[in-house]
This record gives sequence, structure tokens and C-alpha cells, in this order.
Amino acid sequence: MVTKWTAPDTGDHIPIDALTFRRLASDFASFLDTAWWSAMIDLGDTSIAEFAASVAQRFPQDLLIPAAYDEADRNARKDGQFIAIFARKPLLEAMNHTGNEFGVRNVHLGMVTSEDWLDHDAAPGELPDIEVAPGTVVMGMIDDGLAIAHELFRASRETTRVEYCAVLPTPPDTSAGDATQGRILRKDEIDTYLHSLTFSDLLDEEAFYARTGQTDLAQGKFSPVSLRRSHGTHIMGIAAGFDPDIAETGRPIICTVLPPRVVEDTSGISLLPSLCLALQLLSKQASRFKCGGHPVPLVLNFSFGNFSGPHDGTSEVARLLEQFIADDPAQKRWMTLPSGNGNLARSHAVLQFDDADRQEISLDLRVLPDDKTASHVELWMPYSEQSLPPNYVSVTVTPPFGPESATVEARQGQIQMLHDSDGRVIATLLYTFEPLPTARGLITLAIEPTASLKPDTPLAPSGRWKITTRPKVIAPYEQIEVWIRRDETLPGYRPGGRQSFFDNACYERFGPLGRPLPVDPPDDPCPVRRAGMLSGFAGGASPMVVAGYTEQNHQLSDYSAAGPMTHTPMTPEPSRNGPDASALADESLVRWGVLSAGSRSGSYVRLDGTSVACPRVARLASDKITHWPSTARDWLAHAASEHPFELPPDTGETRTGAGGVDIQVDWRKNAAK
Repeated sequence: MVTKWTAPDTGDHIPIDALTFRRLASDFASFLDTAWWSAMIDLGDTSIAEFAASVAQRFPQDLLIPAAYDEADRNARKDGQFIAIFARKPLLEAMNHTGNEFGVRNVHLGMVTSEDWLDHDAAPGELPDIEVAPGTVVMGMIDDGLAIAHELFRASRETTRVEYCAVLPTPPDTSAGDATQGRILRKDEIDTYLHSLTFSDLLDEEAFYARTGQTDLAQGKFSPVSLRRSHGTHIMGIAAGFDPDIAETGRPIICTVLPPRVVEDTSGISLLPSLCLALQLLSKQASRFKCGGHPVPLVLNFSFGNFSGPHDGTSEVARLLEQFIADDPAQKRWMTLPSGNGNLARSHAVLQFDDADRQEISLDLRVLPDDKTASHVELWMPYSEQSLPPNYVSVTVTPPFGPESATVEARQGQIQMLHDSDGRVIATLLYTFEPLPTARGLITLAIEPTASLKPDTPLAPSGRWKITTRPKVIAPYEQIEVWIRRDETLPGYRPGGRQSFFDNACYERFGPLGRPLPVDPPDDPCPVRRAGMLSGFAGGASPMVVAGYTEQNHQLSDYSAAGPMTHTPMTPEPSRNGPDASALADESLVRWGVLSAGSRSGSYVRLDGTSVACPRVARLASDKITHWPSTARDWLAHAASEHPFELPPDTGETRTGAGGVDIQVDWRKNAAK
């Protein structure tokens, strides 16, 4: 039972990241003082070597820098850079406060990593150039469950087009000594397995994935490759799959398999360290492919999304992706991202106090029962150039059948914790400040799971949580943007998360014919909005962001998320107003999704979502990147006019971008048309 809210004394240690603070302070984390966590840190004007030397003075046994960073990487001093590390709790707590001595501007936790899954002695290996033929374009992929032995990724029955695959969710091969986490598979090794495990022209794929570390059913290790349908295989089949009879060697593949535990956490809280490491690994590999001494182009597809973040192009993910694209100035790198599937999720609200009589705005947060993952709500303040931003608003939270919290204002040091009858923390309301380039205050409400299979786990009550925001020093034209982090169970994964949502009575869900409304009604006064649900990963200036349409009725798929971006004064206009274009995501309202590779050769399955739309664009982009003189987004706008798919003229740019692109994928041919 809920008992009371308290304001703990954090002293001078003002947290940088609210979620890292909550996770390290939880009862669960208290048992993990000596465990290794994966983490991503933002270093400001400090090299990795200087950072490591500074840490060694206080925490000599608590830091592990992955072998993916070579000597040049470690000595490079940059204005700001994201790096993946492994660290123990004492160091993480020391880094996660403002003014820390290590030059860390932000820290994001990943997952607890077993000691057996880390190679402390791994060292960077030699990376000789790979000479390729003219016209070659490297296809990059970051996803889960990549069935790399599928026939669509082979050059022949016993040779692969996968030049490099980093399998992160497996113990490292210590005999190779080239990976701190996971196992590196290269073309020669993959070809050896394809040859030795092929009998009567049929590959024993179960043995292949067991030998390469993707499956280990005896140890109870889950892998989507064990299922009939896996997200990563389906996506890679669309982007880079070809019939092996074609012997398409001009599209070599480099890829990274993300840990299922990270993917299962759809909130994205645990993703950043693995994504950062994956991008570092693929960046090094991509630069190896050269023709006549010059790097050949790369097209990378990353079919992941999230609801949260500042949505202004300054989030850690957006900047991390920009860092990857700019990492090798000599190589042309294009990237495709989905616009997101949260258009109807009721996970976004806009609070604007433009009426003198409007003294408060309340949001009804519906937290569902049997939710085995935490729920998070983010209230983003307006942009401010001041070192101490104005105290824009105050926030209180009332749980179901519980007391209202004390006020948390938009200023440093503000924190409230909700305890159950046993004194355990079940919710946290906390203010933090995201430094430049975001320069925005953030009030985060973190609610513990409402159910658990583990005994003695602190549980939050399900039901309606009331979030009340009152104006303090905020102009009528300024807005508070509110997002709920994604919190659902993905297909194929064990039931866990249930998506929380805003349940305000003013929100109109359905139109006059009973169908869901895909856009907000004109002049809608309700603070809960569909507009602005574009994926929190998709705010950067460089990637191509792709929405999804339904082929039969020539409409945007109802779930396809839209802009606009949150406005900031850093540029006259935001870097984008929504997705860049739209591609096929569903064949019809009845035949949802599209066909692509299943987890075993010869199998084809359906998946829907904007995740399956963006690899179609990646496939077409691989045929055009070499000769296109301008940016990737300029090319995609041109492709929408060159390969148009008719959409209703009243579909706004914030939903569909430059329009629909008609891209037909035929695995038997040498290119998408």
C-alpha cells in the first residue's frame, strides 16, 4: 500500500541523468555493487585516455574500455564524444553528478553484464583494407536475431556475403582476443561453417547458429533466431537480400546483433551502450572497404524507435548517429530510420498556459496492471540559454488511492520519492537539466512495475496517476512537451511491458464512422496529441526518416508517427518537420505487413510497421548513393518524385514528408525497382 512521499537529501551530488540515478538507487541495484554494467558516457573536451587515467586514480578496478577503441581513438581529444564502457556501481554513481572530476557530461546505463561475458584482455586487432570492385556499396545493419545463414545473404550455397558480424549476446572468443563483449564472425569463418555443415546441399542451420553463438538452448539463452520470425532477419532481407543464384557480391554486409535483453526493453533505457558499441564496431569495418584506395559508400539501416527524448534533434541517440555518419569524412555514409509506430499511442501531450485563467493542467496517466517493466513520463521544459534556467512550472503527482506529492519545481535539487508501507521506493519525481546542445530542463516521473514474478519486489499501484502542472515563470507562447517512454512487449518476446497512456476524457479517439482518427481534430483543445510522436531517435539532420503507407487504400498507415519537431532557437527552423518520405508498410488493412525472410532459408514471413518501410528505402539508396551529388535526404525527396506512390493530397508533410515512394523488392533481380 502507498504510504508517503519524501524528499531525500542528495547533498551536493545533483544527478545528471534521472534514470541512471533511479536505477542505481533502487533496492535491486544495491545487490550489484561489484557487478559490471554496460554504460554510454558523453565526454566533453576529454580524450578516452585522459578519462581512463583520471578514473584510475580513484576507481582503479571499476572501468573497462572495450577493445573496439584503438590507440588513435583513445588519444583523440574532441569537443564531445560518446563512448561505450563497462563500469561498476561506485564509479557510475561518481560520474552521474554535475561537476564530476572525470569530464563526463552524461551517463546512461545499459544492462548488468556477466563477468564471463567480458574479455578484460581483449585488444584492438589489425584492420587491413578490403579491396572491392567498382560499384560496390556496403550494407550495414544493427538489429536483433540476424539469421546470417539465410540463403538471401549468400553469394552461393557455401559462401556468404556477410563480411563481418558482431554477435554481442554471447561470451567472447578469448582465443581470438579481439572483442571485449560478444563474438566476432568474419567471412572466412562463416564460409567454413557453411561448408562443414552442409549435407546433401542443405545447411544444418540449427547447428550453424549453435556453433556461432546465437543459440544455446541448453543454457536457456533466448535468441529470436530460434523463432520462425525474427525482426532483424526480416529487415535485412528487405534491405540487402538477394537470391544466391545472382551471386550479388557488390552488396557486402556488415552487421551487429544486439542482445535480446536490450531489445526486449522497448523503453530504450538499456539500448544506448550497446548501440554505441555497435556503431563503433561497424564504423571501423566500413572504412576498410576500398576501391582504388578510396572508401566505398555505406548504407546503414537501423529499424528501431522510441517515444521519449527532447524531439528537437539534440537527443543522445540523434547525436550518436550523427557522430557515426561523420566518423570517416572520406566515406559517404547514408542511414535510414523509421518514423515510429506511436501515432495512436496517446503518449504525447503539449502543455501551454496561454490563458490567464488557466492555473493548472492535469494529465491522467493510465498505468496498467500486470506491467512487469517500469513506466516513465518526461516533461521537457522550453529551451533556455541561461546557466540557471527559469523555474518554468511546478509538478505534483497523485497515485491511485494515495497522497499527492509535494511540489517538484523546475530547478536543481528537486526530488520526491513515493514509498510503500515497507518503506521501499515505488516512484520517483525528479528534476534534472540536460546541458548543451539540449539546454532544457527535464522533470521525470519513474514508476516501478505493477507486477513481478520475483518475490519481495517493490510494486507500484496500477490505475490512474494524476500529473498536475502549474505555471510559474513561463510565457504564453512557451510549451511544456510531455512524452511517455515506450513500454510494450515486442512480438516473440515473453510478456512483460504494457504501454502506459494518457487517458484524458477530452481526447477524441474515433471519427464519425468508428475508425481511429489518425490526426488531431482541428483546433483541438485537448493537451494529448497525435502530432509530435515522431520517433525520438529520428530527430537528427542527416538520416533518412521513413513513414509507412498501406498499399491498397493509398493511405498512411494509422500507426505511422508524424512530426513536427520541437522548435528550438538554435536554428531558424528545425532540421526536419517530420519524416522525409513514405514507403510500403502494409499491403492492405487485412493483409497487414510485407513479406521478407524468415529465420530459416526458404521461409518468408510478414511484419508490419515503419520498421519494414525504411529498409526498402535503404535498398533503393544502395543503387543511387554512388552517383548522387547531394545529401541523402535530398535524394529521397527526388526519389519520391521519380518513383511516386499516390497519397491523398491533404496528407500533411509532417506525416508523409515528400510523399510516397514506390519501391518493389524482387530478391531474384539485381536491384529494387
